[in-house]
Amino acid sequence: MGRLSATAEPVHAAADSDRLIDPVENALLTLLERHPTAQVFAVGGESSPKVVAFPPGVPVGRHQVLDNSQLLLEQVVPPDRAGVAKLWGRARVQGAAVVPVRLLSDPELVSSLYFLDLRNRYDAMIAVFAEGHAADNTIVQTASLPPLPPRLARAIKDVSSTFESVDPALAEILGWSPDELIGRRAIEFVHPEDRETGIANWMEMLDSPGTSRRVRLRHMHRDGSWVWMEVSNENHLTDKAHPHVVSEMVDISDEMSALEALRAREQLLAQLTDTVPVGLFHVDLDSNLLFANRRLREITGAGVGSTLSDHLATVHPEDRPSLDEAVRIATSGAPVDVVIWVLPEYGGSIRHCTVSMRPLRSESGAVEGVTGCVDDVTVNVLSRQELEARAATDPLTGCFNRVATFSALQELLDRSHSGVSLPGSGTAVIFADIDRLKPVNDVMGHAAGDELLMRVAERIQCSVRSGDLVGRLGGDEFLVVCPGVSSAADALTLAASLASRAFGCHMDLPGGSVAVRASIGVAWTDAPGAQADQLVREADIAMYQSKREGRSEPVMVRRPES
Repeated sequence: MGRLSATAEPVHAAADSDRLIDPVENALLTLLERHPTAQVFAVGGESSPKVVAFPPGVPVGRHQVLDNSQLLLEQVVPPDRAGVAKLWGRARVQGAAVVPVRLLSDPELVSSLYFLDLRNRYDAMIAVFAEGHAADNTIVQTASLPPLPPRLARAIKDVSSTFESVDPALAEILGWSPDELIGRRAIEFVHPEDRETGIANWMEMLDSPGTSRRVRLRHMHRDGSWVWMEVSNENHLTDKAHPHVVSEMVDISDEMSALEALRAREQLLAQLTDTVPVGLFHVDLDSNLLFANRRLREITGAGVGSTLSDHLATVHPEDRPSLDEAVRIATSGAPVDVVIWVLPEYGGSIRHCTVSMRPLRSESGAVEGVTGCVDDVTVNVLSRQELEARAATDPLTGCFNRVATFSALQELLDRSHSGVSLPGSGTAVIFADIDRLKPVNDVMGHAAGDELLMRVAERIQCSVRSGDLVGRLGGDEFLVVCPGVSSAADALTLAASLASRAFGCHMDLPGGSVAVRASIGVAWTDAPGAQADQLVREADIAMYQSKREGRSEPVMVRRPES
């Protein structure tokens, strides 16, 4: 009737001689001994039964071990299959259960299927199928757990909520004898914090004859503890023969304990998530927000909302498409990270953030939602930018330093002249050497010389075009990089404009007034593959020619135009 696996382990009266065997395990041993050729299989699962690997240690002998219960259930007549499903649930409550079944091969022959809850021993329930044998309820009864304490009770009260009669279940639930309850008002047994709620509910019930009102209240047990009861008071005060109120009371302590434990865990989770330095969120597949910690709102500066988009409404518009794509990827089942800018709604500087999203899967592997974190990395980004700026900047003048200037020039040449010479794509460099800086240092001091360099650098930066780059090569030498210059003539025109605006003036410095003059060399190219070193060398040669002529006018060393 199915695939079998053999075992040489015989049936024993006890699994371990020194271990006490519980009633359910005793029932299993009895069944295996009485039915040496029975079929057995193991069942696991919490919400629904499923066949699992047969656990080692179960003392089977010549029994047939099934690896798929469907092989058995498919041969059960259809009307009996529903009983098998109920059997599993009953065994989980009682510890053991049995149901009679008939096989398609012989519908007149009654067999028995037993379920025994041995999860504490084998981490699974064990099923035993005894073909051709009637159900032995004695075995099930000896294996079943003790009866559960009552949960439902009934009481009769008068208009003042005084107990007139109570059933034994209420006495057992609360520990008071019926004589101790009858004649006393129910409110006396209600927790002080719940009395206002209980009285309000009772008054509403009194105002509505023939109706019922439900309320949850804590009731005092005789031992001083508190029992959660869900009380349904039904108004029968219009009954002329016997005006009364019927109270059905259900012990919901287990439910309330579970809810309180859940609330405690949720509160703990909220406290923990509020202590972490990153924003956390959980959304479903429609981006509905299921959870967000306080730090997320602090980072984004957005108001409270019901969707992830509400909480990330302050994302820079340019980054919105990449963020939406990241959400799509995560809900499709792949982890994803994205960098965004955030513009807080209520002021403040722009924030640089990284968003990490991970799909959240069910036990079956299906994506149910997305969890993610938002990390504000603004400080790190600004620190890195500051370090990069320091590495590229001349500390005295604030201009680009020599290395950064040459690097920027070569990048410009590579980008502007990438294999093709186009009109207006030429690049010019203007090399300016401040005349007579050494006498200023010698006579007025290096502080005056530094002041002169800083003020000259400021004048140069104010005199160039918005897209030009100003660098200090060292000492008294400055280089202006000018992109988008159409011709050598235009390059000379730019240099002449710079000379007239930045130089040919007097500066008052500590120690006296100084005439600011400079020797200026110009170089220009639109040739593909041009090199920064070569272009600056040509401007340097032209600068020295300007210095020899002594006229403080720009000079260009002419070369054949391509």
